[in-house]
Amino acid sequence: MAEDRSWGSLGDLLLREGLITDSQLTTALQVQKQTEKSLGRVLVEMGLITERVRMRLLQQRLGYDIVHINPQRVEQMVLEHLPKAVAVKHHLVPVRLELDTLVVAMEDPTDVTVVDDLKSMTGFRIRPVIATIEEIEAVLEKYPEKAEEAVLEAPPSRWLRYLSGLVLVVLLAAPFVVFLLYVQSNPEAQSHFARPGAQVDIFILTLLGYGIYAVVVFEIWALLFQQQRKPKPPETQAPPPDLP
Repeated sequence: MAEDRSWGSLGDLLLREGLITDSQLTTALQVQKQTEKSLGRVLVEMGLITERVRMRLLQQRLGYDIVHINPQRVEQMVLEHLPKAVAVKHHLVPVRLELDTLVVAMEDPTDVTVVDDLKSMTGFRIRPVIATIEEIEAVLEKYPEKAEEAVLEAPPSRWLRYLSGLVLVVLLAAPFVVFLLYVQSNPEAQSHFARPGAQVDIFILTLLGYGIYAVVVFEIWALLFQQQRKPKPPETQAPPPDLP
């Protein structure tokens, strides 16, 4: 009896393309359970598909992005969002953080169970991408040992991220509120801004004063609420040729 498989998985894709048989997939799934390797790696090691076929199928048929990972350029702080044990077990590595989304290079990005587990574990949205098995292994070899405790240092909760955004909006809007209250309560100010040409004064005041204020506020806000700067994204490989 065939194993239960979710539609859209790598195994189903290979079956639809006629690259493997159902019995071969069943055998590969059994090996996967025994070895805890990704299905894609098992299929490659069994000689049923090549690494090139695995990656271009995932890209062209399922729309996953391919990234090239240089182990020397992966930010250590990004790796610390996932413990090493989890990364090694599932053969995946985080490569960058995009606001509230963690981009993770996976051997098998179609494993929705693993993706859901990563989302619950990190508190971030997860965007799976594809990298070669060799590149993922190279990053795993340099994975910081202290990342084992990354789960204990959970990222800011969702409500805290919303709160930080609210704080930023309030700070940016505060000068306008204070200005309006000041003008309404000060007859002299009202007469000043009612004179001809006052619009030019307001424009210059906004352009210069508020511009500087906004830059200072954003920098302070980022320093207080952002745990890290956005790492430089990995280079994207040129797309492989279309499948026949």
